[in-house]
Amino acid sequence: MCEILAPAGDEAAFYAAVHAGADAVYLGLTDFSARKSAANFSAENLKKYTAYAHVLGVRVYVALNTLVKDGELERFFACARQAWEGGADALIIQDVFLGKLLKETYPEMVLHLSTQAGVCNVYGARLAKRCGFSRVILARETPLAGIAAIAREIETEVFVQGALCTCFSGQCYLSAFIGGNSGNRGFCKQPCRKRCRIDRQGFETPAYRLSLADLCMGEDVGKLAAAGVSSFKIEGRMRSAAYVGAAVGYYRRILAGEDALEAFSSLKRAYNRGDYTKGYAFGQDKDLISSQLQGHKGEKIGALSKERRGKFVLVRSAFRPADGDGFKIIRGGRELGGGAYSASFPAAKGGFYLPHKDGYREGDGVYLTADTALAARVSAQRRAAPLSLEVFAKEGELLRAKAVGAFGKEEFASAFCLERAKTSALTKEELQECFSKTDAYPFSVTVKAEVSGAPFAARSQCNAFRREVYERLYERGSRPPLASHAPRPLGKEPCASGWERAAIGELAAFAEAAEQAGLFIFSPRDYKDGEEFDRFFAAAAGKKCEVCLYLPAFMTDADIAAAEKNILRFGMVYAEGAWAAEYCRARGLRLFAGTGFNIFNRFSAQMLGEEPVCAAYALSKELSLKEGEGMCGFRLAGGAVKVMELGHCPFGRRCASCDRRARYTLTDEEGRAFPLRRYESGVCRFELFNCAKLAPVCVGRALYDLRTLSEEERRAALGGVREAGATQVLSASGVR
Repeated sequence: MCEILAPAGDEAAFYAAVHAGADAVYLGLTDFSARKSAANFSAENLKKYTAYAHVLGVRVYVALNTLVKDGELERFFACARQAWEGGADALIIQDVFLGKLLKETYPEMVLHLSTQAGVCNVYGARLAKRCGFSRVILARETPLAGIAAIAREIETEVFVQGALCTCFSGQCYLSAFIGGNSGNRGFCKQPCRKRCRIDRQGFETPAYRLSLADLCMGEDVGKLAAAGVSSFKIEGRMRSAAYVGAAVGYYRRILAGEDALEAFSSLKRAYNRGDYTKGYAFGQDKDLISSQLQGHKGEKIGALSKERRGKFVLVRSAFRPADGDGFKIIRGGRELGGGAYSASFPAAKGGFYLPHKDGYREGDGVYLTADTALAARVSAQRRAAPLSLEVFAKEGELLRAKAVGAFGKEEFASAFCLERAKTSALTKEELQECFSKTDAYPFSVTVKAEVSGAPFAARSQCNAFRREVYERLYERGSRPPLASHAPRPLGKEPCASGWERAAIGELAAFAEAAEQAGLFIFSPRDYKDGEEFDRFFAAAAGKKCEVCLYLPAFMTDADIAAAEKNILRFGMVYAEGAWAAEYCRARGLRLFAGTGFNIFNRFSAQMLGEEPVCAAYALSKELSLKEGEGMCGFRLAGGAVKVMELGHCPFGRRCASCDRRARYTLTDEEGRAFPLRRYESGVCRFELFNCAKLAPVCVGRALYDLRTLSEEERRAALGGVREAGATQVLSASGVR
């Protein structure tokens, strides 16, 4: 049976997940959580929650899934130790190379690689396995065939429900660059959920052009199970306990083969953005975007009538609202208003009244967005661990108990002897009543009692013994955390040995044409077009620069197979995804690890540097000059900055009417213009660049030198062979 994995952003959501039937719960600590805005949990109180979950057979995974700066490494390792010693069944880590060091330092830890690591092909899975991870949480963009291939390599966890990010996992820098709030650090402000427009016919009016509908795989999870997926993950650490309970209940019914129609209704009422999509796994590209409506839509339960009563309008519906229920009024996909129902509103036949607003019309849809009855049902759910208890009371002996549960068998004896009763002896019924009370412990107990002679004990003595029995059973069932161990040295001190000063000149550039750079990074329009590659090599012949091929972070196994003939024409690749470290290892290529590797600290750089194929690496584009001091990597230095790698077509894959332009402009609510570049990798893919170019940066005499070529530079380089797309710029500290 596949694991149902539920989110817990706070205590209420934690208990909702556990009692609704989740097999595992994932949560974050106050530090290093990618959901910093959630209430989260502390290292100090974690044991309380892991113990409760473990008694009920529920696993707990702790997310330490943000990027870590040099000055935070000691605290990160301390948090990892505290989480593990607090009872975590696994730690979720974003940085595969920092995770490798963590595993080498603490081999007993179980590590899961976060979806932020962008594993979307078998090479990423093999790298994770080689670095000591036991499970990968796949990028949401991974197709079903790729999921099956990866599941044959390593245990897999796949998102089946919840929010979808616009950008490919781990490669979104939009929030960081336009507002200083890094998604990779847990502070994303979701600018992709704002209105924008694109300069293409039919897309010029402001709408939620980048905002994706919520994922709901529903009964198609059976196809994931057949593909070998181990864990079905529900997204939502920022959502309510009602949502968590409803989502777990929905998938629990599906996996049990039960009718899930009512459960699906509850799920829609708890949270529903855009009427759901099946997502990337099943090729549902055309219904991914929720362009008209942002936020929770709920479930339609009726429509407005023309009947008015003072300030109220009648809703024709069989639904009977309760005080506090919330509603939205929607027409043609657009939200017109809404509000909460009050028991003080006028009574009505054939429906109920809501406050009227100007602009409402007869027939407007009424959607339930806050169901107080659902919230109450979720809160009232209880799950208990079955326990069989036999109690033996014999005159003149100790009171004894024998327990049998999931943990095995355990026997107990009281510290007092049972006296001979002078008036009223203990009865079976009294003992059964006493030991049927489990206090706050989550046990479902069946009690049998045997009485010999005329034993007697004070009620307070029996109660104290009962509490001792259940306390010890709870501790036994909760699997006490691992024995604490002192912090261990990291085992290696990062250094720059092996990384020489630039051997390729001071300039490296991305573009679709070559020029007199020390290293030229070819960024093609179409990775399958051999003629485009022919033109590039012909133009680059005789140039005094080394060339390598740009590989995006999002490349499925099918993408790689389709482009491999052209990829292997190069001796080195510049890659944004960590999966390329394993790919280059398998194909004998040199690797320039790009900014998308998100190298944030010296230890990650050192572990990457130990990869034999790695010729050079770039620092994360989110690091400041000061934060990158002492790290021998390339830096962004000027030109256009890529802030998003889209996994989908922003035009809904309407290929028949597509103008197939190389570049578009996306304009946000503030009037800022962002270049949007199209390229092909099996299908059309899109890259979004920042609205402002990065000014060239000089430190001392050195120009930080991975940079973008201007249009004029590109045309001059090869006589205008092809107009190039927007590109980026880095600074060379060493290529080997």
